[in-house]
Amino acid sequence: MIDRMIVDADLCIKLGGSSKYRFLYDLLPQISGEVYIHTHAYGEVMLPSSAVSQLRELADEKKISVVNEDDLDSRVRTLYNAAYNILAGVMLDPERPNKNRGEVCSLAYAKAAGIPVFATDERELQPMIDKLLNTGMDDIRCIRIVDIVNMAKSGDIALSRKEAKALWVIAGKKKEVFDEEVWPAGQENEK
Repeated sequence: MIDRMIVDADLCIKLGGSSKYRFLYDLLPQISGEVYIHTHAYGEVMLPSSAVSQLRELADEKKISVVNEDDLDSRVRTLYNAAYNILAGVMLDPERPNKNRGEVCSLAYAKAAGIPVFATDERELQPMIDKLLNTGMDDIRCIRIVDIVNMAKSGDIALSRKEAKALWVIAGKKKEVFDEEVWPAGQENEK
């Protein structure tokens, strides 16, 4: 289990994409002891309604903490502002100022607060984080849907192969990739 992680809206939307399978609500507390979401990312989760309701339940039950930079003391806020400005210079487009803002706010918060894991499904984000933020101190690593499935495969979280495949498909990924590369049939949980 991860000690602390902050989640991005895209991961919440993908995990919360089904009313039948409540992956967002069920899995986040299994993956990490403390789960955070920045208020900007929280506000980006507007659809589907199943994701919105699962995220709201998690917040209401204090299984996820909704945070923002106003919570930080002045010294830590300075770190947040520095990380935000570095990321904003690369990730924010003045023509579309809200695109990627959730990621920028979340990553800056993670860097300032020492949260080591960013749960997202953005494939190209880790190299950017490594280049712009990771200095060897309070480094951030991304986990994606494939990592969550691998946690299930290794028995670190309670999710059967069938459920993991449903998660994979609900997240908009190809079931052939799941069956052939990620978790081939016949490979049950390793624990």
